Amino acid sequence: MSSFSYLKSAIKRKNISLQVVADATGMTKGYLSQLINDKVKMPSAQKLEALHQYLNLDYPLKHKKTGVIFGKFYPLHTGHIYLIQRAISQLDELYIILCSDTKRDEALFKDSAMSRQPTINDRMRWLLQTFKYQKNIHIEILEEDGIPAYPNGWDEWSSRVKSLFNDKGIEPDCIYSSEPQDAKMYDKLFDLNTVLIDPDRSFMKVSSTQIRQAPLKNWQYIPTEVRPFFVRTVAILGGESSGKSTLTNKLANVFNSTSAWEFGREYVFSNLGGDERALQFSDYDKIALGQAQYIDFAIKYANKVAFIDTDFVTTQAFCKKYEGKEHPFVQAMINNYRFDLVILLENNTPWVADGMRKLGNPNQRKDFQQSIKTMLTKNNIKFVTIESADYDERYLQCIDLVSKLINHSNA
Repeated sequence: MSSFSYLKSAIKRKNISLQVVADATGMTKGYLSQLINDKVKMPSAQKLEALHQYLNLDYPLKHKKTGVIFGKFYPLHTGHIYLIQRAISQLDELYIILCSDTKRDEALFKDSAMSRQPTINDRMRWLLQTFKYQKNIHIEILEEDGIPAYPNGWDEWSSRVKSLFNDKGIEPDCIYSSEPQDAKMYDKLFDLNTVLIDPDRSFMKVSSTQIRQAPLKNWQYIPTEVRPFFVRTVAILGGESSGKSTLTNKLANVFNSTSAWEFGREYVFSNLGGDERALQFSDYDKIALGQAQYIDFAIKYANKVAFIDTDFVTTQAFCKKYEGKEHPFVQAMINNYRFDLVILLENNTPWVADGMRKLGNPNQRKDFQQSIKTMLTKNNIKFVTIESADYDERYLQCIDLVSKLINHSNA
């Protein structure tokens, strides 16, 4: 009698219930259970074929060469991608085992130049997005919490790996790695051959440590799906007619990167006939959502740094000015979007009436400027004030601030 345990493994990998599989393939759950546990002496060829088709397996079954790769991917870089693509070109199926240890990962972050710590979800997303078109590459998570730190703890670690393999139905033929020091332990613990790819980093001269220490300096090694995580964001704030939109555009040009325009002005023009007097409390969440989409787009395609024209604090300040109260959705956006550098332009440049601006007299400008400062402080947002009224001086001061931000990330 043939063994059909591989069918049980395939069902585990898809993470679906026996009942769902049985219903889809025209058999009872009891019959399916007996079949995958090798208790059916002469199974129906028709049912086997339906089962293989539903599980996307060859029928009759052909052996597929399967490999695994272990890694923290903290962060994922082009060296990892080179290893993974070399491996899958030699395999039928590849399992990437994403290793996570809360204390170790936190220590790596504290010893880095990263502005925020990548979560396990961040790292999972990077892998899924990068390899989403290669359906024979699968991602699984291995939780390593409680295991003694490398190079100790091999026995505990291997037990946890074997448990994961059994739970997910993974039956590897080999392990792929760029770490020659691990090959002997892989062979000893799993009785599997280790295929080494670029162990001396001759093709990709990069490591996750190098990127953590200087992400912008190693920008060319950071994959497209990972780059938004490392982009530095600069928000340019100010009241009406403070020159922030022009300055944002100039900075984006000189740093050869992207900018997010002020969505509020576009919204007023497109939906309110260009007159802010028609604004209502219900408009501010739409303005904030539109601004968020502009910001996300700018970050996604940025070259190291993205420039933001007006933040959510300014939107909230306008809401409070015109509606007499703050908007909870806008506040949620303030909490969620934090920028690496916030530059507040003093509202002392010449007033330019463009038909949309309403806060033109000196007292109005001064009061609104103060409301932005108060709201920034209230939300624990650090900011740098540019006090010069000279446009060129403002431009040069901002270039200096942004350059320092980038250089700090390259240290």
